[in-house]
Amino acid sequence: MLLGLLCIGIFLVQLDVTVVNVALPSIRTGLDTSLTGQQWVVAGYMITLAALLLVFGALGDRIGHRRVVLAGLAVFGLASLGCGAAPNIELLVTARAVQGVGAALLLPGTLAVITDLYADSGSRARAVGIWAGAGALALPSGPLLGGALVSGLGWRAVFLINLPIIAIGLPVAWRLVPRVQTTHTRARTRLRIGADFIGANVIAGLMNFVGLGTVLVMTLYLQEHLAHSAFRAGLELIPLFLPLAVLGPVSGRITARYGPRLPMTIGLILGATGSLCLLGVRDGYATVVPVELGLGLGMGFLTAAVVNAAVASLPPDRAGLASGVNNTCRQAVGALGVAVYGAVVSHNMVSGLHTLAWLGGGLWLLGLAATWLTV
Repeated sequence: MLLGLLCIGIFLVQLDVTVVNVALPSIRTGLDTSLTGQQWVVAGYMITLAALLLVFGALGDRIGHRRVVLAGLAVFGLASLGCGAAPNIELLVTARAVQGVGAALLLPGTLAVITDLYADSGSRARAVGIWAGAGALALPSGPLLGGALVSGLGWRAVFLINLPIIAIGLPVAWRLVPRVQTTHTRARTRLRIGADFIGANVIAGLMNFVGLGTVLVMTLYLQEHLAHSAFRAGLELIPLFLPLAVLGPVSGRITARYGPRLPMTIGLILGATGSLCLLGVRDGYATVVPVELGLGLGMGFLTAAVVNAAVASLPPDRAGLASGVNNTCRQAVGALGVAVYGAVVSHNMVSGLHTLAWLGGGLWLLGLAATWLTV
């Protein structure tokens, strides 16, 4: 039950990255704001999340991950209420930034609690796989759930939906999350950063650079180039997002049995194949399905394995720091990927996608080389 609760934490963090996108047009009209205001609704959350992950990961190692997780749930819930009640764009952006603070507490905190709970490396790898799968499940849920909520209840519902989940999750977390972290040693282990830790985080960054960048351009291709609705585009992205959710636990089990290198290798090869399939994109949804499948399968195998590789490469009493560094690399480099991929397709969508095929394929193969050299 505790693992399920921790999965809800990562699900909420990831859901609020995507669910708000479909609400932006309604927010613009409802609060009489501009494109800049819409951008800050997204950026306010992402900036504070990326900026504070490392700080809160290390803080959890010092004061206990239970406190960090409980604080994260409370802050996230209060900020969600603030978002749902915001009377103007300024207060909405401020509440979104506070929501990012709560997310930055939850993301490394939930993973560190898993590390505390599962001392055996195999059990931990399987649990990390389930945790990663829960986070991946939020990606397809965002556009679909957001579209349904905005259509039926208005844009405020995409934030207020968090409240009943937090209301149930917070008291359950208070009861179930251990009050004392597993005591590995009273004296903190001397920290040594090795090539395996550096390599795992570099690969995690490359994964999100290409992965999130490709998700952005696929969304733009479907909605702007093919003129499909947001809800239809969400359905059309299922071949990308569904493998991410399904393969997280599978990758965790493979990692538990064979170590992280095998699923990482499979994931990077599939991801490179998916990126190179951008060369075949023309007008029509069918031409992007191979891209979506390659990316979804690749990241599905890769995510749990690379997170486990990063966490396992540091001592157990530094799990919060390891999680914070890994998630910071993924979020920060992923944001850079979104900017670069968006810029490449800004002038011509189809020719830009063909250019990105070589960029993405090359970066996946660079990650494959790093895997075999360091992990």
